[in-house]
Amino acid sequence: MTDLPRITVAIAAHNAETCLGAAIQSALVQAHVAVDVIIADDASRDGTAQAAARTAACDSRVSLMQSPVNLGPGGARNLALAAARGDWVAVLDSDDRFLPGRLARMQAHALQQEADIVIDDFISVDAEGSLLPGPRLADRHPPGFIGLADWLRLNDMARAELSFGYAKPLICRRFLCRHGLRYNESLRNGEDFHLILEALAAGARLYFSGETGYSYTRRAGSVSRRAQGSHMRALLAADRVMAARLPAAQHAAVTGLLAARQRNLQNLITTEEVLSALKARRPATAAASLLRRPGAFARVAGHLAEALHKRIARGGRR
Repeated sequence: MTDLPRITVAIAAHNAETCLGAAIQSALVQAHVAVDVIIADDASRDGTAQAAARTAACDSRVSLMQSPVNLGPGGARNLALAAARGDWVAVLDSDDRFLPGRLARMQAHALQQEADIVIDDFISVDAEGSLLPGPRLADRHPPGFIGLADWLRLNDMARAELSFGYAKPLICRRFLCRHGLRYNESLRNGEDFHLILEALAAGARLYFSGETGYSYTRRAGSVSRRAQGSHMRALLAADRVMAARLPAAQHAAVTGLLAARQRNLQNLITTEEVLSALKARRPATAAASLLRRPGAFARVAGHLAEALHKRIARGGRR
């Protein structure tokens, strides 16, 4: 075992009692790597911590950290990163799973390509584990290296575009430590995107394998399922801070991409304001929001058309 690649799996868990076990098991059964799992319980109100403690008591590869206050996914992952001892760190959400052989494949790519970060593709499933249709990351970009400009282009927040920010990375821990990189704890959405953005700005080599190795669960109530205005405003603020920190040469090379992403984020924020106002039967408030940012009209119209289509479809099934 000591000759195998050492990988720490970081799991941020909040009220994940019912699904955490499957996530942990998917990490522990990874072949041809030496895995340890750190569960960072983010002030859960259910039995998450107790479930994790029971697993840790039965398997020395599993350890539990607990936060007395809710830090969000970035803050919880930072707890795990600080305690990580593997040469590589793999991020796993508490309601998701690694597919068999994923970590060994990713680590092999990292060595072959001399990469600091490796990402792969994923499948989407519902809460019952049934496969969901939809686009794949490999439809947007072929296997190969992704630079700073590509990363922004692949995460431009345009409507109906699948974001590469959903990809869960395998990261060289030495690179993280050398550059002092941590998750942005102000973010409750887009935290993985931002960590990789900072790594790329610091010179990281990011490789996309194009292989499918991760099972992503789309469930009602998850943080990433529906945009929230406060989360998107925090993301926009983090984008602006990061843009201001880029060296002049890097900033000049991606100015247009940064501007496009910020416009799309602002349009998304307005869209959520309009939809919330309409749901609350406040059409004047919705109209005022749209007048302040008319660029969001197409996005609002698209969401309303989808909602109408779903209502018609439900009516037809009665």
